Amino acid sequence: MNVLSLDIGMRRTGLAFASGETGVPVALTTLRHGKTEDLIAHVRKLAAEKSVDLVVCGLPLLPSGEEGAQCSFVRSIVDLLQKSGLTVTLLDERYTTVAQRGVDGDAAAACQLLLTYIERGKRSGENIDK
Repeated sequence: MNVLSLDIGMRRTGLAFASGETGVPVALTTLRHGKTEDLIAHVRKLAAEKSVDLVVCGLPLLPSGEEGAQCSFVRSIVDLLQKSGLTVTLLDERYTTVAQRGVDGDAAAACQLLLTYIERGKRSGENIDK
């Protein structure tokens, strides 16, 4: 299963990818975007180029586990991605950006999200290498 992960922000979104062949997440880039439409178009194009089966989006929960204002924005992006035909799942992204400081933070956070998703799949016995 080819998986694309997104660390979605209002102006920047980190992108990472893991192919079904290797299962190894790789940070791609940080996309700078002004309009939501630009972000959706870029993700759709990348998903088509890489034959993506699933998009994993980080959900920026507050430390308490509650949803803040940023979660609403992420959920609106997820809704648009789903309406465009992509299969999308959400993953708690608390602390992923902090864990990757010192590098391209947004892309590294997307990579960490993807690694977390893969590890959870292995622990639960789900086969994500379809």
